[in-house]
Amino acid sequence: MPHEIPASPVVLGERDDEASVLVAHPTASTTRLIRETLEQFTGARVFTTADPLRAFELSLQRSYRIFVFAMQFEDLSGPMLYELISKACAAGRGARILAPGVVFIREKDDPRLPDSLSRDVRVKDVLSKPVRIERLLESVGGALEVRDPTLRN
Repeated sequence: MPHEIPASPVVLGERDDEASVLVAHPTASTTRLIRETLEQFTGARVFTTADPLRAFELSLQRSYRIFVFAMQFEDLSGPMLYELISKACAAGRGARILAPGVVFIREKDDPRLPDSLSRDVRVKDVLSKPVRIERLLESVGGALEVRDPTLRN
């Protein structure tokens, strides 16, 4: 009998209780800082991409605790990406009904967060670059268990 691949967007080996984070940012050094910080101080599995369209695809394939998105990509804004993901989740297209919270990373020249999103409880923070590790950990603290960065393991 041939082995069948499940039709649902479930990632094999993923546990429901496993904390996952999706990071989408076009700058590799920023992505690396975020990934290494979150892996070190939260133990979360961190998935990264520089492509907002790939981030959209990834967001529908598994359940994430929180997103960390750039405010601006070349072809799409981070807030627009988040709105698209939220609408897809609400329509039953993703692994969740509601999109998780989001932290936006803002460059100096990026436009401000739209008023509709600045009042949205799902937006956990807007961090300006350079990203401070302490602020990043504070921002994700409601979604992930954060270990004290001053203590050694």
